[in-house]
Amino acid sequence: MIVVCQACQARFQYDDSRFGGVRTKRFKCPKCSHVFEVVNPAMGALPMGETLTRPFTGPVPEVGPDPGLDLGPEPGAEPTPQTPIPPARTTARRDREAMLVAAGLQKPGLPSGYRFSLAFLSGPQASTVQVLDRPRIVIGREEGDVITRDPETSRCHAVLEIHADGTVWITDQQSTNGTHVNGERISEPVQLASQQEFTCGNSTFMLLVRNIDEFPLN
Repeated sequence: MIVVCQACQARFQYDDSRFGGVRTKRFKCPKCSHVFEVVNPAMGALPMGETLTRPFTGPVPEVGPDPGLDLGPEPGAEPTPQTPIPPARTTARRDREAMLVAAGLQKPGLPSGYRFSLAFLSGPQASTVQVLDRPRIVIGREEGDVITRDPETSRCHAVLEIHADGTVWITDQQSTNGTHVNGERISEPVQLASQQEFTCGNSTFMLLVRNIDEFPLN
C-alpha cells in the first residue's frame, strides 16, 4: 500500500501485511517528522467520513535513531524504514505508473525504439545537443545530468521524466527564475511534445524524440 503524510504529502511504500491484524498503526514521516495514524485496509469498509490516513491525537512516542519509523501500535514493534516514492502526480495515468514502479510491477526505464535528446537553442551551451540516456534527467547550472553553465539557472533547476509509454514530463524544482513552457512559468508537471521548447533561466531547449524503428540512425 501507499502511505501519504498528511502534513507534507510525502508518499511511502508499506507492506500492509505488517499490520498483523491490528486496526491502526502509527507512522512518523522521515521528511517532516509528523506523526499520523494509518487504518488497516484489510479491515474492510471504513465508517462514513473515515479515511485510511488520519492525524494521531495521542501522545507522541519517543522515536529511535531512524526517523522513517512505523511506530506501533504495540510497544517494541520492529521499526521499519520506509522508502520514499515521488510526490503525487497530476494525472491518473502518471500516478498509476508511479505506484506500479513502487510496487515492483513495472520497471522504470527508457521505452525501446525511441531516442530522446535535448538541443540547446540559447545560453552558454547553445548549438549543442545532448542525448538523454536515463528516465530521470536533472537540469542544473553546474550539477545534474544536463549542465547549463548558465548563471540564471538554479543548481537543481528542473527535472525531465521519460515514462514507459514514451511521454516526457518536465517539473520545476522551485528554481529562482522558474521554468517556462510556451512562455508561461510552470508550477506543476507539464507534458512536452517532440520539438517543443522550454526555458530554464537564460537557456532555451528543444526536446527531440525520434522513432528509431521507423527512422534508423545512420
